[in-house]
Amino acid sequence: MSEAALWRLSLKSMPYVSVVIPCRNEEPFIRRVLKSLAHQYDSERYEIIVADGMSTDNTRHMVAEFMRVNPGVEVRLIENPAIHISAGLNTAIRQAKGDIIVRMDGHSIPSANYVRRCVEVLETLGVEVTGAPIQIHPGAETPTARAIAWAVGHPFGIGDARYRLQSSSPQLVDTVAFGAFRKSLWKELGGFNETLLTNEDYDFYYRVRQRDGRIYLDTEAYSIYVARPTLRKLADQYFRYGLWKVQMLRLHPRSIRWRHLVPPGFVAGLVIFTILSLFWPVARWAFLLAAMAYGLLSAFFALRLAMQNKDFAPLLAVPAAFFTIHSSWGGGFFAGLLWLLYRQAARFEDQGNRRKSR
Repeated sequence: MSEAALWRLSLKSMPYVSVVIPCRNEEPFIRRVLKSLAHQYDSERYEIIVADGMSTDNTRHMVAEFMRVNPGVEVRLIENPAIHISAGLNTAIRQAKGDIIVRMDGHSIPSANYVRRCVEVLETLGVEVTGAPIQIHPGAETPTARAIAWAVGHPFGIGDARYRLQSSSPQLVDTVAFGAFRKSLWKELGGFNETLLTNEDYDFYYRVRQRDGRIYLDTEAYSIYVARPTLRKLADQYFRYGLWKVQMLRLHPRSIRWRHLVPPGFVAGLVIFTILSLFWPVARWAFLLAAMAYGLLSAFFALRLAMQNKDFAPLLAVPAAFFTIHSSWGGGFFAGLLWLLYRQAARFEDQGNRRKSR
């Protein structure tokens, strides 16, 4: 079906669309995001809502300036005092006039047909959620930043998340990056879970699938995602992902996928074999063989990526990016697990003290 199919619908049948953008300190990207979204749909049935999480840079000023020089585009800037993405999404959607919600980020630039294509898919295929693949761009003009962008878009780095893989075909999936859905669905599900500071999308889409809803990855559009520019920022990002994945799995144990278990298994293996190798010679050889296998795989995929991109400057940084992703995610997962166990133990102790005081 062509992109023009939507525009063959009568104007009266075109749904009202609200694009919601939760953001905080997105000064480098927010103007480009708004510019890419400005004319993607009929202006009389279209709005863009930016939910700012109390930015401390010039994000708010840049949004206000965009509104001033583009009076024909309905852009609203609202505050998200809770700061977190899930709260920003709920605040924006609650105020949205649209029948269809398109969720975007302040550092992700959609293709020129993104909104129209999402509406077309929802209207014609009858799925509950749709989204498109992301094209991952480096966060800086450095070999390390390019290595990070390659690593977070490669199956060895992030598993089988289809929206991150450029080879993906149109298909039903478990999650998408920047989804479009009807506001009525958001109401039925009770909105995004504001207790989750990350993984709010995956939680929402899991609840969609639990009610037999379909999530469709469409490949006729895309969005550009800007990866972290340094290994330190990459480590912070994936540690946070792992940390909050524990909370997500506590709420929905059946939502787990094999890709969620690999990083914790990787970290657990490192710790266990390191300890055992101090006392057991066989463990040293097992550890050495496992490390060599991991290193060779990392080097193999790094070389393939360098050859595919015809750029060998990031070659040595790619294995470091792979290791940062796996170790940070796995470490964050175990930190989250320990925190959860600590909270449960504290709760039991508090309940015991209450019984004794009666």
